[in-house]
Amino acid sequence: MIRDRLASLRLRLWLLVFLALIPILILMFYTAAEQRHRAVRDVQDQALRMAQIVSSDQERLIDGTRHLLSVLAHVPDVRDRASAECERFLSNLLQDNPLYANFGLIDRAGDVICSAVPLDKPVNLADRAYFVGAVVARDFAIGEFQVGRITGTATINFGYPIFDDEGRVQAVVFAAIDLSWLNHLVAVADLPEGAFLVVIDRNGKILARYPDPMRWVGQSDRVDPLFQTMLARGQGTVELHEVDGIPRIYAFTDLRGLSEAGYVSIGIPQDVAYAPARRALARNLVCLGVIAVLALTAAWIGGEVFIVRRVQALVQAARRLSAGDLSTRTGLAHGPGELNQLAAAFDEMAASLEKHEMQQRLEEDLRRHNEALEEENRRVREVNQLKSEFVSLVSHELRTPLTAITGYLDLLLEDQGGQAAKSRELLGIVKRNTDRLVKLLDDLLDLSRIESGKIELNVAAVNIMTLIAEVVSLLRPQIEAKDQQLSVDQAGGLPLVQGDADRIRRILINLLSNAHKYTPPGGHIWVTAHRLQGWVQIDVRDDGIGLTLDEQAHLFDKFFRAQQPATQEVGGTGLGLPITRLLVELHGGHISVVSAPGQGATFSFTLPVAEAIGTH
Repeated sequence: MIRDRLASLRLRLWLLVFLALIPILILMFYTAAEQRHRAVRDVQDQALRMAQIVSSDQERLIDGTRHLLSVLAHVPDVRDRASAECERFLSNLLQDNPLYANFGLIDRAGDVICSAVPLDKPVNLADRAYFVGAVVARDFAIGEFQVGRITGTATINFGYPIFDDEGRVQAVVFAAIDLSWLNHLVAVADLPEGAFLVVIDRNGKILARYPDPMRWVGQSDRVDPLFQTMLARGQGTVELHEVDGIPRIYAFTDLRGLSEAGYVSIGIPQDVAYAPARRALARNLVCLGVIAVLALTAAWIGGEVFIVRRVQALVQAARRLSAGDLSTRTGLAHGPGELNQLAAAFDEMAASLEKHEMQQRLEEDLRRHNEALEEENRRVREVNQLKSEFVSLVSHELRTPLTAITGYLDLLLEDQGGQAAKSRELLGIVKRNTDRLVKLLDDLLDLSRIESGKIELNVAAVNIMTLIAEVVSLLRPQIEAKDQQLSVDQAGGLPLVQGDADRIRRILINLLSNAHKYTPPGGHIWVTAHRLQGWVQIDVRDDGIGLTLDEQAHLFDKFFRAQQPATQEVGGTGLGLPITRLLVELHGGHISVVSAPGQGATFSFTLPVAEAIGTH
């Protein structure tokens, strides 16, 4: 029963209305949360402003006290310790400065020898922090919160040393500030109803509090959660239940300069801080309820007229179609609007159903065909792998007897000496063709390893010019034997390249041997190297017979041989340049050729720079 009701289109329209109202509801609660956060920020800002006011006044008062005491330290009536004159002078000074509770003079032993407030008994202040600080530091010193032994009131005292002619401290002049100025400052602060403000020194003693300053000033509670939080964090906000059990938001900050360090905190009841946000949330919820009722009524009536009836027509047509009646139609107008468009699409679907089914069959046939092609490609890859392994095996098997044949031919050629010239000539032909066959097997083996991915590069930082010099030295005799010239050139500051020295040497040998073979006697071969952006390019150029465009297109194909020069016997395996291209690409480089018939050829390849290792 519940499931049937949930399936009702009308009920789902109602659910859509509810879903549309949910973001508004979330926004309301989010706004209320933002207002709560703003209230906390306002409390913190108010506390910080109050702390700045207290700090400013307190720092100004301390600076004024420092200046006043430094002047008193040089007043003759004070320095000469004449008790009557000193007390008269300080008493007048006290009357002119109502912020102070007392002025006085303390000798080296800590005894008060002069006081603006008359003494009724001897008083020793040697244990007071401001007296000890002034004597030890020989400078202005600030004391801690105390109840004065002379005045009997809560004060903070300051001391300043008086020096004799030899620079020794002979006495300390002091001033006591009455903490009532802090209470007055707190009393005039604009605090919300039920809030309080408290100033606490670093030892947990309350220096000022509003309201009820007389009840709290001078009390100390170091285990109080609020004091422990201020001591640990210095500045911030926290929510706590204090002794009266009322949850409050406390904003606090440290207060510099008063007894070296102190804290000021404002506590505001949560009910007071959050009241505006709660009122706004209640008002918004009532408005949302009214909107929800109106929206649900409109959804019920409008859904019946514009949606439910048309959907029922579509349902009836779908049932006839599912029963096999492909001629069924919805009977609804084909016009603008989603439901009208749906009716038109339904009618078109009924007409094209058979075509759609045929398309599915074609797609299935195509899928099977693709699977067959994929299977064929897999078999081809397996055949290529077997072919590579076969080439490698055959190369190894043929190379062993050919090595033996070559060795015996070398022995026969040595035994012939200068006799049997015809036999020596024939043996030489056999030897050259045997060497060609060994070279072909070596190239086939290398090609097989490269294509199968079995070759590994021993990558290191390589000095390319050193390799070029080695290859040039190796091939120079046969180049000069053909009456050819060989020139080597490089750009300045050529860096090291990153690659396998043996493979790079093979690339250079193949390209120089190719240039030697296709350059006629008396020709010229150039080897140049220069730096590109992140690469070193090596060019091998000759002024030989050159290449046609068709030859250049197939030059790196396996077993392709370009047209041989007229004076050159047929040679080579047709694998040297394909292997060279593969070796260059293994290094991440690129090889290209530029040529024209009768104008020679230039082979260029690139190798990556080993920047992190150094330059040549």
